[in-house]
Amino acid sequence: MTDLEILKRLYNELENGPPLTIHPKVLELYKTLIDLAPEEGLELQLACRTFSDLDERALTALDRYQYVEKAMHYHGSEHCYFYHINLRGKKFLELANGQVKSVVVAMQDSGKRETFASGAVRDTDEGKPRPDLFSPLAMERIGLLLMKGAQKYSEHNWRKGIPASRCLASLHRHLMKYMQGANDEDHLSGVMANCMFLLHYDEAVKRGLMPESIIDLPKYTKVSTVQQDDEP
Repeated sequence: MTDLEILKRLYNELENGPPLTIHPKVLELYKTLIDLAPEEGLELQLACRTFSDLDERALTALDRYQYVEKAMHYHGSEHCYFYHINLRGKKFLELANGQVKSVVVAMQDSGKRETFASGAVRDTDEGKPRPDLFSPLAMERIGLLLMKGAQKYSEHNWRKGIPASRCLASLHRHLMKYMQGANDEDHLSGVMANCMFLLHYDEAVKRGLMPESIIDLPKYTKVSTVQQDDEP
């Protein structure tokens, strides 16, 4: 199915849902967002000031029902807040990835085997991630910093999405302080925590779990070489 076909299928699902739980405004807003998709794409930037209170409640409902993912960002150049609306909500991704709920899930198998001295056999770990190689000492230090962050902002606050530019700026400040020998706080853990945030956002964007706008860094492309004519 194409992206638009998936969206239309989800719209039909919402339209035929329980009438007592789906407010007409929710359906109306979802149709409006889908109609914008062919021109604007599946990630929409809409000024918050154009949303009425009812529109905002409808958007929140669509986010809660997992038909969209929304975030709010301030655009300093335009001096107003914008809703970033990703039409690739959880329900979209389930259809796009062909996820089917099943009681029996097939076990992944590389086809290679490793036999141990005891005679036990299992799939090889070749090419698989090795989180067991992380330093438990470093994990403890970063965990302590995350604990303080959870106490200050709430648990998993960073998972909501902090612009990459802000994480990078914080990373550089912590690195600068560490290089200066500052010991007023654990600056090295601050560097690592910000790196973790950036890694998480980068991978989440690739998997379609977060909007691309979270990586708000300058785009640098290769400058093409201009060929000059030999003749004057």
